[in-house]
Amino acid sequence: MWKLVSVSLLLGMILPALLLAQGGYYPRSRRGLAPGTPNPQAYKNVAGSFHGKLKELSNKEIMIETDESQIVSIRRTRKTKFLKGTQQIKPSDIDIETPVTVDASEDVDLKLTALNVTVDAPKKSGDAESK
Repeated sequence: MWKLVSVSLLLGMILPALLLAQGGYYPRSRRGLAPGTPNPQAYKNVAGSFHGKLKELSNKEIMIETDESQIVSIRRTRKTKFLKGTQQIKPSDIDIETPVTVDASEDVDLKLTALNVTVDAPKKSGDAESK
């Protein structure tokens, strides 16, 4: 009889401790990202525009050199539109070294994908920036 009582008391003290160790002190609904951890959903479908000279144009990639002499590589898809003003043009109509603006969005793998590639209008001689 004493064995049964002592085993019951022992299980009564150990079992709640084991259950708390499994689930933790806080309910699961309170758990989340640690403070200071960026939320990947906050940056979903972030879009940006890149301006520069066209350096390379292939079926899968567009490379431009920005005014700050940085090379930016942007993915090209079947949905990428090529424009001159408001008219849609063929990609082959754009020459290398042509100033372009690329509107891009971020994919789920955090790489840039081109939405629109617009040929920039040539600058007038009075619009030259003075440095």
